[in-house]
Amino acid sequence: MESPYKKALDSPSRQLLWELGRLHVGDREAFHAKLEKESSERESAHREALAAAAKEHELIRRSAEREREKLELQIKAEKSRREEEERRELHKEQQRQREEKLEKELAQRRREIERVQAEEAAVRKAAKLEEARAAEAEQRRLEREKEDLEIAEKAAQKKAADQKLKEHESKAKAAAAASLQARLKPQATTAPAPVPQALTAPVAHRVTPITQNDSVRQAEHDRYLHIHKSLKEFRKFMSDQGKQNPTLKTQMGDMRRIIKKCVGQLTSGKESNRQPRNQVMEVLKTAAKITQPEVDVSMFLANPPSGISMTKGPALLIYLLNIFAKALIAQFINEASIVSTAADPIGVVGSQIFASSEFHWNSLSLVDILIAKYHFVCPILFGIYGNEETNQGRFRSGWIEENKGSGHWISEQKHFERMTGLGSGYAAISLRNYDKSRLQNPYPVHNFWRALAAIINTPPKEASSTHFTVLKALVENNETRILEFFGNAGRLALKKALIDFPRESGSKSVSAKSVAMLPDIWRKDKKLFL
Repeated sequence: MESPYKKALDSPSRQLLWELGRLHVGDREAFHAKLEKESSERESAHREALAAAAKEHELIRRSAEREREKLELQIKAEKSRREEEERRELHKEQQRQREEKLEKELAQRRREIERVQAEEAAVRKAAKLEEARAAEAEQRRLEREKEDLEIAEKAAQKKAADQKLKEHESKAKAAAAASLQARLKPQATTAPAPVPQALTAPVAHRVTPITQNDSVRQAEHDRYLHIHKSLKEFRKFMSDQGKQNPTLKTQMGDMRRIIKKCVGQLTSGKESNRQPRNQVMEVLKTAAKITQPEVDVSMFLANPPSGISMTKGPALLIYLLNIFAKALIAQFINEASIVSTAADPIGVVGSQIFASSEFHWNSLSLVDILIAKYHFVCPILFGIYGNEETNQGRFRSGWIEENKGSGHWISEQKHFERMTGLGSGYAAISLRNYDKSRLQNPYPVHNFWRALAAIINTPPKEASSTHFTVLKALVENNETRILEFFGNAGRLALKKALIDFPRESGSKSVSAKSVAMLPDIWRKDKKLFL
């Protein structure tokens, strides 16, 4: 709207007012123009700052993008490097495993070759040893036969001399009687005088009892060793049969493992042994029903009966009875070598199995399989021994090598522990009372008496520590049974074994002293006086 004072030229005051108004408006417009200019300048500055900031941000973003791409490349390169390294390590590991496998196979082959060579060497050594033993036995037999022949000749000479003496005495007696009759002939009415006793009494000869000599013992020992050897050959026969018959091989393996496991579970508890014993009997019953293959059972008996046409029997049963006997021997050594009382429950089960008629052959127990092993591992029980200062004597007395064929004997400690376990086991088998059982004792108590006698009848100077170790194992913890079975004879035998035998031997060994201490222990702890 235009000011009314703009055209009031007729009035100076109005014109002045209008000019003042114009001046005021100009100032205000100038002020606003200035403000707008400053605002525009600030806006331009701000826009420039924002543009600069955006440019800076873009530079930073691009730099960050480049760094990210660079980092991704580094990560990718590191990943590739690691994967390559892992592949190399995997390849190295596979190569190492292949080399180890190859080395193991080579080592296994070497061991197999060495084992075969060792077995062949052992077989050769055993064959040589067997030949040497056979030669020694033959030499001993010849010497015994020579001695027996000399004794027979001396006996014949003595008999001839006694016969001549008898004839001479008869002639002298007849002559004396004739002379006396001639002197008394005139006195016909007188009663005939009695003939002097010295002339009529026959000459008495004392007869000494015949005892089992060394040749008889050796012959019996050789029979059982032959059974032991036959059992080894029989195991090879059964192995060959298993190769031909996979079913038989599986049965043999399963049954063998069950028997070994059950024998290893035998403890001192009567009830706890029932289940292992029953499992063994079930396995043997099953084997007895498998009639093929067959084997001549008579070759596993020390004294097979004569006149029997059928000598065959189930081979699997014989094989498992052999495994059972071997497990018993191992269990005696493992369990009773330190604590001799541990042998009793093992012996009970062993005796029951061999007493069972279901496992007999022609009504005969096959316990000779077990006894054959005893002849091999503990000959002392049967009067067989040697000088333990020599290798041959040690072998003859039941010593074993550290490793078969190595030529190095086990330590004395291990040997005596073995003998303790075996002696305790023998007593546990032979000192069994079957009076109240329907079964027949497979190994009667007189066998214990024979073993005891074989040891204490050893010449005192020939008695070794092995003798005393086995002797102690036989009688320790068994004194009550010995007295129950043998009465006063048993008491005298114990006195001879524990008092006289150690004293007469003069041995200062620990085993001899431990035997001599038993009477004092029994007297103190059990009030048993010998």
